[in-house]
Amino acid sequence: MNYYFTSSGERVSKSVIDRRVREAKHQKINQMIDKYGFIFCEDCKRNDCKPVDCSHDISVKECQENRRTELAWDVNNITMRGRACHRKWDNSGIMNTRID
Repeated sequence: MNYYFTSSGERVSKSVIDRRVREAKHQKINQMIDKYGFIFCEDCKRNDCKPVDCSHDISVKECQENRRTELAWDVNNITMRGRACHRKWDNSGIMNTRID
């Protein structure tokens, strides 16, 4: 089984990471619905930029590789992005610069 480490040294299995990421995505969606009543792309602020994905600002892969795995399930590391904006983000080279 694959294990990864948090910044505090906690060892976390990949299955636990995946479960926590799913929970964080659900939490992000619920926060947006509670606040605005609907889901939209946070980059272009449009609701016709669909489908809308839960996009990691710092990728799960990078969080795991850099022993900061806890960022993978941090809701502040997830941004709602329409698919087109998500692709632009992934290809922009500016990833990994934002954490609130």
